[in-house]
Amino acid sequence: MIDKYETINFYDDTSHHYEDFWIGRDYEHLAEIIAINKLLANRRYGVGIDYGGGYGRLSRTILKYCDFLYLADPSDKQLDLAKKKLQSEPNIDFIKLVDEAEIPLGDNLLDLVVMIRVSHHLVDPSKTLAEIKRVLRPGGQAVIEIANSAHFLNRLKHYLRFQKISKDPIQIGIAANGINDVTPFVNHNPRSVEDLFRVNDLEIIDKLSVSNLRHRLFKRILGLSVIITVEELLQRKLAFISFGPSIIYLVEKTQDAI
Repeated sequence: MIDKYETINFYDDTSHHYEDFWIGRDYEHLAEIIAINKLLANRRYGVGIDYGGGYGRLSRTILKYCDFLYLADPSDKQLDLAKKKLQSEPNIDFIKLVDEAEIPLGDNLLDLVVMIRVSHHLVDPSKTLAEIKRVLRPGGQAVIEIANSAHFLNRLKHYLRFQKISKDPIQIGIAANGINDVTPFVNHNPRSVEDLFRVNDLEIIDKLSVSNLRHRLFKRILGLSVIITVEELLQRKLAFISFGPSIIYLVEKTQDAI
């Protein structure tokens, strides 16, 4: 029997087209670009990595802030797409990931790590955060997105049922996301992740609540241009209550971290 949390690389499955997943999700895509630009505004980095970068959806945005960028992903299929889409970019190289908890680069090498839409496949994010700490130089920074189990609607549901939200990762949305039943697809409690940041000497510098208006009703009534304008206004204002379904952090490896 296959363990329900065994990682199966469905991104290489010929029947799964991750690029197609983003059709009709312009709002979510733009919300993440807005967040990256907010967090990295007026900053400049030497060497960065788009960790779990897939087909390079966000790589050009990240490259605006880096002299050189690695795009790392476990999927051959996604890496091949990325190489085609980013072939005009001279300052990028590609890395095949064999293990989610191993970045095949040296210690204290990177100035920036960006990890977006990866945490929902991490049943135990502590291993990946420890690896991010290892590859970052002291003072290096990381933009880390988590799929938020404590978003406002979920907190409201739990409150009405007199329940507490689990501190542990919660498996969700298999069928809705087209994911087989042995692939991890989890949401995380922000407080638990923030505890892991501290354990790994990653100091929180900034925090944004992202995709705050993801509900289809808002999309239909407001339209893309309006909803994106409102999203940009809300990301920092709603961060302190971890309102949205995605929380994106800017963290920094402390100068005295070993």
